[in-house]
Amino acid sequence: MYWYHVFEIGFLMGLLGSVHCIGMCGPLVMALPISQLSNVKKVGSIFLYHLGKMLSYASLGVLFGLIGSWFPISIVQANLSIVIGCIMIVYVLYVFVVKQKKEFIKLNFLYNPIVNQLGKLFKSRFVLSFVLIGFLNGLLPCGMVYLALSSAMATQSITQGGLFMLFFGLGTMPALILVSFGGQFMSLVFRKRLQNLLPVFIFGMGLMLLLRGMNLGIPYLSPHAKIGSNIISCHN
Repeated sequence: MYWYHVFEIGFLMGLLGSVHCIGMCGPLVMALPISQLSNVKKVGSIFLYHLGKMLSYASLGVLFGLIGSWFPISIVQANLSIVIGCIMIVYVLYVFVVKQKKEFIKLNFLYNPIVNQLGKLFKSRFVLSFVLIGFLNGLLPCGMVYLALSSAMATQSITQGGLFMLFFGLGTMPALILVSFGGQFMSLVFRKRLQNLLPVFIFGMGLMLLLRGMNLGIPYLSPHAKIGSNIISCHN
C-alpha cells in the first residue's frame, strides 16, 4: 500500500463519516452567524470555519501519530490497510452492536469550556472568529473523529497522522457545505435515514481495506501487491 493511499483512506473515511456529521455538526453549521452577510462573505466565512476545523484535526493527527510512533511495532506500518480495516470493523461492532446507543465516556470537565467559548465566538463579529469556531468544533467529542484518530495513531508517523486527519477533514466538507447552504431542505427523517446507513458504510469500507491488505489476488478488490509496495516509510 503506497503512502498516498493513507490519505485516500482518510478522505474516504471523512466522506462516509459526513453522513454522521450531517446529524451531529449540521445544526452547528446551520447556526453559524452568516445570515446577515453578503453571499461572498458567507462563502468566505464557511471556508474559514472548515479551515479551522481541518487545522484542529491535523493537530490531533500529529499528536496521535506521535503517540503511535512510541510503539515499536513495524508490522503495523507494513500492514496498515489491514490494521485500519480491523479498527473500522471493531468500531462498528462495538459502537453499533455491543454498546448500541450508549454514550461514550463523559468528559464534561474538558468539553464544557469549549462549548462556553463557542457560545462567545458565535456572538463575535470578527471574521477570524469562524476559524476559531471550526478549530474548537474539531475538539468536541465525536465517534467518527475517535475512529479516524485511532487510524492516525496506527500510521505511527507524525507526518502521516497529521495528513491523514487533514484529508479526513477534507472528506467531511462536501456534505457540511451542502448543509450550510441548503440544510433547511433536509428533513429530520432523511438525516436519520442517512445516519442509520453509517455503520453499513464503515463496515463495508473496513472489510474492503482488510481484503485489500491481504493481497488475495482478487482483481480490483484484493490484487497482489508488489514486494515492498504495501509498506509505508514516512517515519519521523
